[in-house]
Amino acid sequence: MVPHTPAPCEPPPARRPKRYGRRRAVVLILVHLVIAIHIATWLLLGETLAPLELNEAMFTLELGIVTVGFIFMGLIVLSSLVFGRFFCSWGCHVLALQDLAAWLLEKVHIKPKPVRSRLLLLGPLAVMGAMFIWPQVERLAAGRPFPELFLSTDAEGFGSLITADFLRNLPGPGITILTFLVCGGLIVYLLGSRSFCRYVCPYGAVFSLADRLAPSRIRLDPGADCVSCGTCTAACSSDIRVHEEIKRFGAVVSPSCLKDLDCVSACPQGALHWGWARPSGWRSWSAASRHRRYDFTWGEELLALAVGVLGFFAFRSLYGQIPLLLAAALGILAGWATILIVHTLRRRDLRLKPFQLKRAGRIGPAGWVASVLAAAFLAFTLHSSVVRIHEQRGHHLWPHVEAGHAGSVEAGYQLMRELQWLHRWGIWTPPYVNDRMARTAILLNRPDQAVEPLERLSRQWPANARVKAALRDARAASGLQAG
Repeated sequence: MVPHTPAPCEPPPARRPKRYGRRRAVVLILVHLVIAIHIATWLLLGETLAPLELNEAMFTLELGIVTVGFIFMGLIVLSSLVFGRFFCSWGCHVLALQDLAAWLLEKVHIKPKPVRSRLLLLGPLAVMGAMFIWPQVERLAAGRPFPELFLSTDAEGFGSLITADFLRNLPGPGITILTFLVCGGLIVYLLGSRSFCRYVCPYGAVFSLADRLAPSRIRLDPGADCVSCGTCTAACSSDIRVHEEIKRFGAVVSPSCLKDLDCVSACPQGALHWGWARPSGWRSWSAASRHRRYDFTWGEELLALAVGVLGFFAFRSLYGQIPLLLAAALGILAGWATILIVHTLRRRDLRLKPFQLKRAGRIGPAGWVASVLAAAFLAFTLHSSVVRIHEQRGHHLWPHVEAGHAGSVEAGYQLMRELQWLHRWGIWTPPYVNDRMARTAILLNRPDQAVEPLERLSRQWPANARVKAALRDARAASGLQAG
C-alpha cells in the first residue's frame, strides 16, 4: 500500500466563523433607529439636541460657537487615537449605505471592482483641508485672532446644544436623496465598495491620521503563523492587502482599515484578532507601495485629478444647493468619467460589470451608452463651471449693491447682467437668483424689471408674505409708471 502524502498546499482546517458582519449590521440598524428617534423628538417637542453633524465643527473652528457636532467629532477622534477607526464601520450612516449598496449589487451577481488610484487618494485630505485648514490660513493671513469658545442659543441666532432649528445645516429633501444615491450607491458601483470613504470623506482623513497613532489594530495571534492564503484580503471591503501586511508587519498597518473585523471572521485558521499593538505610524507607506497594480497610468492619474478638481469647484454650492461632500463625490465621478472615455478609445477590451463595453477593439452597444452618458456628464460639469463663475461674480457684487456703497448703481447693473445670464442659461433658476434680481431692480428704481422674478419667486416660496407684498408693490409701481 502506498502511503498517503498530503498535498503541500492543503487548506487549513475549517472553523466556525465569527458573525461580526451580522453584529455590525445590527449596530448600524440601531444607529439609524437613534437618528429616527432624534428627528421624532424634534417633530413632537419642537426642539431637541442639536444635529450630530460633523460639519458643524466648522462653526466652532471659525466662529467659536461650541456645537454638538464639534463635541461629537472630538469624541470620535479621541476614540480613534486609542481604538482605531471603529466608528467608520460601526457608526457611520454613509458607510452603512455603501455596504447596503454593495450587498444589493452582489444579490444580482455584481461585485463592484475597486478602482485603484494613486492621486485620487488625496481627495479626502484635500476636502479636509478645504473644510478645516484653509479657513484658518485665511484667518492668519488677514491677521484675525482665533475666536474664543462660547455657547449660544437659538435666541442669539444659533443653538449650540439645544435647538428648534434642526434643519439649519441640512440640505432639502431632494439634495439629501441625491447625496445618498451618489455617495451611498452610484459611487459604489462605479469605483468599488467604500470608495466614498477612500476618495472623498474628509472626516475619514482626520480619523485615519488618528488611527496611525492608535496602540491597537488587527493583528496576528501570538504564536500563530500566517499561511498567506489571501482569504482575509478577499473579505476586506476596504481594498487592503491584509495577508501581505500581516505577513510583513504582524498587523494591519493601513489607516484605511475600518476595523469591521470581516478579515477576522474570514481567517480559516482563526489567527487574526483586534488587539493592542504598536502604532502603525507611517509604515503603511512602504506596505502600500508594493504588490499593487493601479488602474490608471500616471498621465491618466493627472488627467483624472485635474478634472476632479475642476468638478469639485464646478459643483460646490452650484445654484446655492450642492453641499461640499456631494460636490467632492461628483468631482471624483467626473474624473472617472474622463478616464472611462480615454479607456474606451485606447483599450482593446473594456468591461464594467456586468457589461462588456469593448471587445477586440470594437465598441459594443453598452460601450456607446456608457460613453454618451460619460460625455453628457462631463458637458454638464463644464456648463456648471461656467455657471459657478457667474454665481461667484454675483456673490461678489451683491454686498456692494445691498449696502448702497459708492458705485452701487453701476454694480447693480453689472449684477443684473450676471443674474439674467443665470436665469437665461442656467438649467434652473434658484430662489436666491430671483430674490436678488427683484431686490436689485427695486434698488435701481426699475420695479417693472422686478415683477417677473417676483412672480417666479412667489411660485417657489408660495407661503412667503414678504414676496407677495413686494410683488403687489412692484405691479402697482409698474402700472403707475406705464400710465
